[in-house]
Amino acid sequence: MNFRKLIVATVSITIFPTISLAFFCPTNFSQIDYGMSIDEVTQICGKPSFQKESTKSNDNIPQEWSYYIPQTVNMGGTQQNAQGTLKTTVTFDDKGKAINISVNGIGVGSTSICGSSISLGADKDSVKGACGDPAFVNKQSVDAATAAKNEVKVVEFTYANVNPPAVLVFENGKLTEKK
Repeated sequence: MNFRKLIVATVSITIFPTISLAFFCPTNFSQIDYGMSIDEVTQICGKPSFQKESTKSNDNIPQEWSYYIPQTVNMGGTQQNAQGTLKTTVTFDDKGKAINISVNGIGVGSTSICGSSISLGADKDSVKGACGDPAFVNKQSVDAATAAKNEVKVVEFTYANVNPPAVLVFENGKLTEKK
């Protein structure tokens, strides 16, 4: 019976490539998908060999990143040039999207001051990829209730009785990753 499921699965993968993000349980050929709850995955795949719970801080709180971009500055009509910097800031909302870009105090919709272009709506990874790590990060201060709300509960299911062992990661009760 398992051989038949394996053949059906192989043919399905060949004929219907990546229609969704669903994948097989580590313990059987039942399909699970990202976004499923812990209870749904446990019902379909069975109990894990090990379960680890932790919390991590959700870094998506309003914040402003400051960069100081090196610039060559003319020294008042002389033949000498000096090195200076141009302050560039990017402000992010609570979803991690750029809502303001300011170059030398002037708001802009996009800029390539860092070398690569960044625009309003860019995520933090895009900005970091273009400009590198910020010189300063100014985060909105939050009270204890807001900080608790911004924490993400992480649960890892380890299925050790399969080869290779598999780990399913849930954030706030939803499947987000397979290792």
